Amino acid sequence: MRAVLCNTLFRLFGHRACCGRIPEWTAHVGQRWDTYDVAPLNLYNVIWSIQNWIRCGMTD
Repeated sequence: MRAVLCNTLFRLFGHRACCGRIPEWTAHVGQRWDTYDVAPLNLYNVIWSIQNWIRCGMTD
């Protein structure tokens, strides 16, 4: 099921869904920016983890 979702997101949004550039301003939203293990709720880290989840779940 995850592979189907990840593949569909990739087909809809292209590389922006898995490896798109994350804007710098997102590092200043939410928690103070730090590495993912220290500040997981920072917007930059949330976007990165979603991209990583999609990248790791694709099969095509």
